Amino acid sequence: MSTNTIIELNNLYLKSDRGEVVFKDLNFKLTAGQSAVIVGAAGSGKSLLVELLIGRRYPKSGSIELFGEIIKPGKKRLIKQMRRKIGGVGGLFKLVPSYSVAENILYPLVLAAERKKVRKEQLFKMLTEFSLLKQAGELPHNLTRVENTLVQLARATIANQPLIIIDELLAGLDQKTYQRIYDYLVKLSLSGRSMVILSSEKLTKELPNTDNYTIMNGALV
Repeated sequence: MSTNTIIELNNLYLKSDRGEVVFKDLNFKLTAGQSAVIVGAAGSGKSLLVELLIGRRYPKSGSIELFGEIIKPGKKRLIKQMRRKIGGVGGLFKLVPSYSVAENILYPLVLAAERKKVRKEQLFKMLTEFSLLKQAGELPHNLTRVENTLVQLARATIANQPLIIIDELLAGLDQKTYQRIYDYLVKLSLSGRSMVILSSEKLTKELPNTDNYTIMNGALV
């Protein structure tokens, strides 16, 4: 793997918990500054792919490399380090129920042991960016679906992690919110951030620096 490769999946073979083949000889590569939209129907394995990428599940055969490191069982410390380089939205990346909006957004910076002054500045920037100043002290259960989505996106991007995984972010959003989030994703892409966006259907607009894939017959095409 070259130093600018963020993800490299080689010949992945994976069965579901029910014993069904989900991935067969799946290959995928993502380089720094590039993004990917992966479209797949319900049950095609999108969520399982996310679990593989964050070290929550392992393939029966094949290899997973993140940031030049092989991810496999027994490397818990390494996997923990890799996860800190990944911001997540949707799916598995739920907000912490007992944390306020501000605490949820700040969590990646706390893990990174960032200075208090920087945390404060970045939090204000994110709350302003996503119009969440009034919700800063609220708990997740008091948020609307749109607000919850915006908080997750703010949390996923506040620490400038090199990879952002987005699972069904735009599904069911009203047109105004969809456009707002799409514009933000364009901004992230143009800034050189890499994203893996998983969706049940194609985005209505193309993102810059982004390749499009479909999960079909256990592979990415």
